[in-house]
Amino acid sequence: MSENRSPVLLCTCGDTLSLDYELLNKELSQYEGVKSVTVHGTVCQREGLEAIKHLVQENDGRLVIAACTSQKIQMRIDNFLKEEGVDSSQVQYVNIREHSAWVHDDVGDATEKSLAMIKGAVRLASLSEPFLDETKEIASHVTVVGGGIAGIESALSLSNLGYHVTLLEKEDELGGHVKHLPVVAPTGKSGKEVLSGRLESIDRDDNIEVHKNTTVRFFDGEMGNFTVHFVDTDGTEKDLETSGIVLANGFSEFKPTAMEEYRYGRNPDVLTQFELSCMLSDGELHRPSDDEPVKEIIMVQCVGSRSEDYKRDCSKLCCTFAIDNALEVLKRHPEARVRIVYMDIRVPFENEMIYKESREKGVDYIRGRVSRVWEENGETHVKVYDSLLDKYLEFAPDLLVLSSAILPAEGLNELSETLGFDIEDDGHVKELYGKLRRLETRRRGVIAVGGVTRPQFVFEAVTDAQAGALVIHNELQEGQIEKLARGAVLNVEDCVGCSLCAQQCPRGVPLMIEETENPEDEDEKLEFKAAIDTLNCHACGVCQSLCPSAATQLNFLTNEQLWAQIEGTLEGAGPDNPITLCFHCEECAVSTMDIVGTRKMKYPANTRFIPVPCAGRVSIIDILKGFEHGASTVMIASCETDRCHMGGTGNEIAQAQIDVARDILSAIGWKGERVDMFRMYSAEPDRFITAIQEMVKRAKELGPTPVHQGTAGKWMEVSR
Repeated sequence: MSENRSPVLLCTCGDTLSLDYELLNKELSQYEGVKSVTVHGTVCQREGLEAIKHLVQENDGRLVIAACTSQKIQMRIDNFLKEEGVDSSQVQYVNIREHSAWVHDDVGDATEKSLAMIKGAVRLASLSEPFLDETKEIASHVTVVGGGIAGIESALSLSNLGYHVTLLEKEDELGGHVKHLPVVAPTGKSGKEVLSGRLESIDRDDNIEVHKNTTVRFFDGEMGNFTVHFVDTDGTEKDLETSGIVLANGFSEFKPTAMEEYRYGRNPDVLTQFELSCMLSDGELHRPSDDEPVKEIIMVQCVGSRSEDYKRDCSKLCCTFAIDNALEVLKRHPEARVRIVYMDIRVPFENEMIYKESREKGVDYIRGRVSRVWEENGETHVKVYDSLLDKYLEFAPDLLVLSSAILPAEGLNELSETLGFDIEDDGHVKELYGKLRRLETRRRGVIAVGGVTRPQFVFEAVTDAQAGALVIHNELQEGQIEKLARGAVLNVEDCVGCSLCAQQCPRGVPLMIEETENPEDEDEKLEFKAAIDTLNCHACGVCQSLCPSAATQLNFLTNEQLWAQIEGTLEGAGPDNPITLCFHCEECAVSTMDIVGTRKMKYPANTRFIPVPCAGRVSIIDILKGFEHGASTVMIASCETDRCHMGGTGNEIAQAQIDVARDILSAIGWKGERVDMFRMYSAEPDRFITAIQEMVKRAKELGPTPVHQGTAGKWMEVSR
């Protein structure tokens, strides 16, 4: 063990925790890595916070706090210490309330478990080092791609926060789809009215530079130092240096030319809903085929939406758009007849009232499907099957309007190749983490707002843009990134250039840099090594778990630190009491575990917990270290599939480690089921209870491992 010793602060939570504090005090006072033990009633209150400050100051920044969940107290303690000018980067937390006292009835068992986990934290703390304050000066500049309502609102919000903004729009005017809407629900205003004030503000704002008729070609760089390559109005290629990027590319409307049954593209009187909106917005409603007045309109919902061939899910906006346009038609032409053919009407929020109004004003709703469209004697004919009447109806409308699917903006796949954001299966930009980080992408400093992420109503896009501006502001901090650099650090000399970190990082942070000394010598072999900007790193640890040479390490959880914690946590684990070691992520898994504790749900006490920033931090070696130091079974508790809080791949990397670990165990004659991984959302206490009980059951059935301390060479792997 390191010579560094740490004080331990035990909280009794107002003398409410059923733990043997005398035993904890006695055992820890005699433990090699402990400098002192303090028992306090409420470490989260002012007196307790002052005690924490003095302990940290007097012990080179090291302190182990054994109290309630860090989700409740860590932020409070960190903020207090920051205000006092004290570094909190070496403070370690152990949850002895939700993870021990509240879930085990036997005081002795709960105390033993708490003691083991505190010892593990003490071992880790002995190897901790303070983080270095890093400051990175960057330009207070953000580029917004897309000049629709979301892009305009983003630019204005960022300007109000003090940033210089460049707004890039591919069309010859700003406004996107909204400028063509005759009415914007639920405001009752036209799209032009909604935009007018914002466009005037853009024109008056000296912090906002607008480029129209501009096509973005590609990006490179990273947060604080992006370069945008674009083609301007005159066809000139230009580069733009920027610190952050807002993707506000909007969406595109599905053109149903391939759906021959509707005759779109062949019959000029067959339009899409957006094309009807443009016609109404321009103030003219006529039949395109002969400019005659429109007296009858049939609208067809879900054209291309909810279809396995085109767009599998609902496009969300179409029903409301159709109803808005129907009401606008009747407002201008009360004598007109509007029929809407639908299978399901979906009008969220207050749009339900608009639906009710449309029925009251005479819009006719036909539940069914269009079976045929044809032209005869210069007229458009539509045959509809009415599923409520169970009969076919035939109409000869002046316009057949198709509510076609909402699709992703064009060119997103090409941009993602250089900017590094992920794309959903449906083609929209993939959000980083739907629960808490919906506007962020896997690339730090790049956010996505509005319809580029999913179909959105206008007011939702505006809210997205305003929230996104705050997200960017939080990242860029007005041009000066100053924080504790908690992340991965790289020893370049140890890097073997395998590029696993660059390929698998959920956020695309590591870059492979050419290291050849003489790049002009064609005979010299090209060599690439990784480079990591710690300030851009989100500290998941995936790169560390995959690195074959241990060149990259989290500066707060190195291999040596985690292995020391494993050893301390499992210290004294005996063959008569098989232990289940659980590595758990600090997001969904720990939230579920805390709920288990809050509800005082019970499970066996022969369990030991070690937190990791992401399940992807756990390597095969970490798992085997658990067995080496006495665990009978090892499990990982992670976020659910596609819900990794670090960007979507951490739990998949962890699953791969588990699978390989199982193969290794099987190859040496052990039982592969000693290792397993369990995924869960942030509020699934029953799921966690089932998982932990299953692993404890396996531990009892399989018994100690063949390498268990004191049993090596005496035990053979047992079967069930």
